[in-house]
Amino acid sequence: MPADSQTTPLPAIASLPVVAASLARQWWPVALFSILWLDLIRQLSYQWSNREQYAYGWFVPVLALGLLWRRASIPPKPQPMAPPAWMFWLVTAVLLVLLPVRVIHEINQDWPLFTWPLALGGVALSLYAIFLLGGWPWVRHFIFPICFILAAISWPYRIEHGLTQSLMHAVSAVTVTVLGWVDILAFQHGNVIEISGGGVGIDEACSGIRSFQSMLMGALFLGELYRLRWPHRLILVGGGVLIAFGLNVVRTLVLTWRASDVGVDLVEKWHDPAGLSIFLASFACLWLLAWRLRKREVWRLEASVQSPKSKAQSLEAGAPSAKRGVQTLYFKLWALDSEPRPAPLSPQPSVSRLWTLGFGLWTRRFASARLFLTTVGCWSLCILGLNEFWYRTHEIKDAGVYHWTMRFPESLASFTRIELPQNITQMLGYNSGATGRWREPDGSDWSAYFFRWDTGSAQSLIRARLHRPEVCLPASGFRQLSPSRLVWIDAGRLKLPFRVSAYEIGGVRAYVLFGLWEDSTETQMALWASPEADRLRSVLVGRRRLGQQTCVLVLSGYGSIEAAQEAVKRRLPDLVRLNGPLAAGS
Repeated sequence: MPADSQTTPLPAIASLPVVAASLARQWWPVALFSILWLDLIRQLSYQWSNREQYAYGWFVPVLALGLLWRRASIPPKPQPMAPPAWMFWLVTAVLLVLLPVRVIHEINQDWPLFTWPLALGGVALSLYAIFLLGGWPWVRHFIFPICFILAAISWPYRIEHGLTQSLMHAVSAVTVTVLGWVDILAFQHGNVIEISGGGVGIDEACSGIRSFQSMLMGALFLGELYRLRWPHRLILVGGGVLIAFGLNVVRTLVLTWRASDVGVDLVEKWHDPAGLSIFLASFACLWLLAWRLRKREVWRLEASVQSPKSKAQSLEAGAPSAKRGVQTLYFKLWALDSEPRPAPLSPQPSVSRLWTLGFGLWTRRFASARLFLTTVGCWSLCILGLNEFWYRTHEIKDAGVYHWTMRFPESLASFTRIELPQNITQMLGYNSGATGRWREPDGSDWSAYFFRWDTGSAQSLIRARLHRPEVCLPASGFRQLSPSRLVWIDAGRLKLPFRVSAYEIGGVRAYVLFGLWEDSTETQMALWASPEADRLRSVLVGRRRLGQQTCVLVLSGYGSIEAAQEAVKRRLPDLVRLNGPLAAGS
C-alpha cells in the first residue's frame, strides 16, 4: 500500500452500549450549551417568518453549521492557555447581561437594539469556549462560521429603510429612463412608475429589494466556502450588490414594458414568479463570480508552484505538497491559504480526527472548557425559566381588556369597499380587517383601513409595528411633508392615540392619522409617546403576546392638518364601536 494512503484506524469499539455511554458522558456539555443557540435561533426566526426580505435567515444556521463542520475537519494544532483576567470578567459580564436582554427581547423581537446584543452575546460565549479548547489559533480558525449568524439579523430601521428605499428609487429612475429610450411614456412617483394603464410598483409597498440582503449573505457564504482571500471576498460582496440592482432593473423594466401593452393586471400575476426567477438568476451569477475568483487564486497558486523557493517554503511549513493541493483544490481547504498554516492534528482522515478530538482532547486537558459549557447551558435554562415566570405572573386577563372595531358609514351613497391585492393581504397577515372610502358632506374624501392581529403570537406585535405610514406610503408614491406628532382623540369612552402627518401625491395633499392599539387597560401609551421608553415599560408590566390592531385614516380636501384633525375628532366617535367591558355603558 502506498505511504500516502496509510491512515490511522479508528479506535476499537468494544460494544455499542459502551460507545453510547461514552458519547453521552463526553458530549453532554455541548448539548447543554446548544440550548443557548437554539433559543437564539428561535428568537431570530420571528423576523424570518414575518419579514420577507429576511426569509433567507432560515438557511443561515444550516449553512453556518456546514461551514463549521468543514473547519472542524482540519483544525490547527491547539494551543490552550489560561484566559487573561480581563477576558474572564468580560465573559462574566456577558452572562449576567444576557438575562435582562433576553427578557426585554421576548416582546421586542423587532427591536435591533436588543437583537444584536443577544446575538453578539451568543457569539462571544461561543468564541470563549473555542478559546478554552484551542487558544487563539482555534479562535481565528472558527470565528467566521460562528459569526455567520449575524448575517441573518435585521438591520437598524434607519439604515435598512434608507438604503432599501434609495435602491428602489434608483431602480424606478433607471427604469423610467430606459422606457423613454423605447418611446414608452412613463413617470416616476416615488417608487411607483405611472404608465398609460396605471401604476406599477417596484415591489410590494412595505418590502425592499429582497435579493439585496440575501445577496450579501450569499456573498459572505461563497467567500468562505471557496476560502477566498479577503480582497476577493470584498469584490464578491460588491458584485452581489451590483448583480441584485441590475437584475431588479431588468425585472422592473420587463414587467413595466409588458404592462404598458397588456395592462397592469399582468404585474400582479407575474410579480412573484418574476421575483423568484430574478433571485435564482442573481444567485447563479453570484456563484459564477465566486467560481471565477476562485480560479484566479488557482492561477496564482499554480504560478507560485513554479518557483522552487516557494515549494521549499511550503514543505518546510508542513503543508501538503503544492501539486497535490492544486489537484484536490475543491476539497483541500488549506490549498488556498495566503499564509502557511500549521499542520493538522494528524494525517488521519476527517472522521478519525473528529473522533480523536472528542475522545482524546475532551477527556484529558479540557476540564475548564467542559465546566464553562455546562455553566452556560445551565444559565441558559435559568434564563428561559425566569423569563417565562416573569411574563406568566403578569399576564393580563381578557376580562379587563378593551376591544374596539371600526364601524364604516356604509349608508352613504359614496361609500365603497377597498379591495387590497392578494399579495398585500398575505404580507400584512392580519386576522380580521376592513377597508373603505367615502365622501363626507363637506366634500372631503376619506379612506380608512382597520386591521387586527389576534393575541397569542409574537407575530401580531411585529406585523402591527412594521406596517406604518412612514414605511409603506413612500414606497407607494407618497411624499411626507411634515413629521408625525402624537394626538389623543376621544372615541366614546375611550381615548385613542394617533400619529398625524401630512403627505403629498400627484399634487394632492393628504393627511394621514395612524393609531396602534394594544389589548390592555383603558389608559395606554400605545408605543407612541416615547417608543423606546414604552417598550421597556411593557416589559416591566409583563405585557406579552397581546392582540394588536391598527387604524389608518387618509383625508384629503382640508386646508390644513389642524382642520383634518378637528374633522376626525368630530367623526371618530361614530366610527368606533366598543367591544370590551366599556361597551355596555357606552
